[in-house]
Amino acid sequence: MTDAVRLRIELANTKPYLDLFDVSLLCGYSQSTLRRRVKEGKLKALQNIPKGKLLFKREDIESWLESGAI
Repeated sequence: MTDAVRLRIELANTKPYLDLFDVSLLCGYSQSTLRRRVKEGKLKALQNIPKGKLLFKREDIESWLESGAI
């Protein structure tokens, strides 16, 4: 793991809202898999405008991973 990735993970652990890249780093799933789970309704995401950046609440990601994810 590179220092840049390690620093990004540490930063992600402090933020209340995570972007798609943060979630991908934290859980190990690809961004396309995460987008599919959002589309299927298995993962909750916030999006202010259509086709805008997806944001995830840290608690939602933690709950999703604890429930078995995928």
